[in-house]
Amino acid sequence: MTVISSAGNQALNTLVTTTKSLTAVSSAASQQQASTAQSAAVIIGQTDTTSPVYTITKPVLAWERSSSDLMSSKLASNFSNAGNASRFAGLGAALLERFTTDGSSYSQSVIKQTSASQATAAANVAAQSQLHTKADNQINLSIKTASGARVDITLGSGDDGLGVQVNVSKGTLSDADRKALAGLAEGFQKAIDGLTAQPPKLDLSGLTKFDSSVLSSVDLHATLGTTHTQTLDFHADANTRSVKSTGIAGTVDISVDMSKRALLGTENQQKQALNSYLKQINSAGNRGNADDSLMTMFKEAFTALNSNYGDTATTYKSRGSEPVYFSLTKTDKNMMTGLADFTASVTQTPVSSTNPMRPDETDTFSYQVSQASTITGTSTQDRNITQKQQSHLVASYHESLTPGLKLNLTSDRNSQNYLYYQIDDTAESTTSVQYHKGALVSASVDQSATNSTHIQKYVKGALESDITTPEITSKTTDLLGKLQSAWENNAPRMSFRDYLDHQTLPDLSGMVLMESDPAVLKNH
Repeated sequence: MTVISSAGNQALNTLVTTTKSLTAVSSAASQQQASTAQSAAVIIGQTDTTSPVYTITKPVLAWERSSSDLMSSKLASNFSNAGNASRFAGLGAALLERFTTDGSSYSQSVIKQTSASQATAAANVAAQSQLHTKADNQINLSIKTASGARVDITLGSGDDGLGVQVNVSKGTLSDADRKALAGLAEGFQKAIDGLTAQPPKLDLSGLTKFDSSVLSSVDLHATLGTTHTQTLDFHADANTRSVKSTGIAGTVDISVDMSKRALLGTENQQKQALNSYLKQINSAGNRGNADDSLMTMFKEAFTALNSNYGDTATTYKSRGSEPVYFSLTKTDKNMMTGLADFTASVTQTPVSSTNPMRPDETDTFSYQVSQASTITGTSTQDRNITQKQQSHLVASYHESLTPGLKLNLTSDRNSQNYLYYQIDDTAESTTSVQYHKGALVSASVDQSATNSTHIQKYVKGALESDITTPEITSKTTDLLGKLQSAWENNAPRMSFRDYLDHQTLPDLSGMVLMESDPAVLKNH
């Protein structure tokens, strides 16, 4: 006897029930109950001692709601693919682009059921909730509007399900809100595509390009995978930007303080400083033998958070119970980096298994770089500006004695031919500017760079040499003296104050940029 019936919301499955007679019921039934085919659930019931029943059920696709809309079609198409990159392809953009025509909440999911016992309303609701809240692969975008409304977008994927959800709360969305939300579609999708790439990337620049008068903040959180988990926490608003991402290779952690907009420079000035920092990050990665993919993520995130600052300002309000308002001039900005203050670090996952004979020789990489600025004084006429840049590199790694030869250290002493590097570098640049009664009375930059290279050479397991090489350079540049020289050469007939206020000044911003290489700093 053969019975065919439909199951699931979309009648996508065929249930085939076949009754067979067996002579050895007890042993055959128990063996069959213990085995399950990959694409079928096998359930054995027994109507009498001679006629067991085999129920074979193919997978059923259960939908959370009617699946006739375009988003559901996209979900169905993506669900047939494997891997997060294919599963989430285009979904983030589609959810934000939806705001061009619809400002309401939305929820949809598709679940694959592989046994008849799963096909219950309670089981479906639990699986749908899991996809929207605690899926194996979860991406959450949270946006607050300036008017007070909140939009939460969730994408969830697991082995047996794919779901999306849009929740609009704490108010309704205006036309301007909906337009701004849709404007983030491309940036959101690029961030998703980067996170799900192999190796992962941090393409976040599109999420910093929003009008803070319409959208007050953007937050992106992601957790991908259950074994080698990749996580991301991103935040952006008018005053702060931050990102922290952790994965198998290591951790990237960056925070940018844009509250001192009076110190932000021109676009060219910012580009010059950004390129200088990226060059030093590259140098640190090469010198410390860092993981290329991790350093790429660090540079991508550093660039994204230090780009698209928006409007600058000329007035700075100090903190405190009685704040002081300082007006900064083009002369002040000309002696700064032009970038917002920040702290940034990248830490590689340590490896202690490189040399089984000496497990204390760990392969490590850690790099921190920062900028901090202060504006103090009693008024604009009597103000002091200090901007400090710092970097610190600590790394250790093994290298073959033969260039280009892959290192393979074992417990055999004959394999123990290598160099073990330990790196410890620091750099600093501090710019100080002082005004008294409205006149520029002091401006200088103190710079230093220290590199320490410790190399141990082993031949057949024996230490053959142990050398530490330090390099130290420091210098001070009189910025006020350079401005006075330019004034004397170009406009000696006007007062120095008028020259600073009205004439084109020599670009001093490049002179204050930190340099981590002692040899370059010495000849700069």
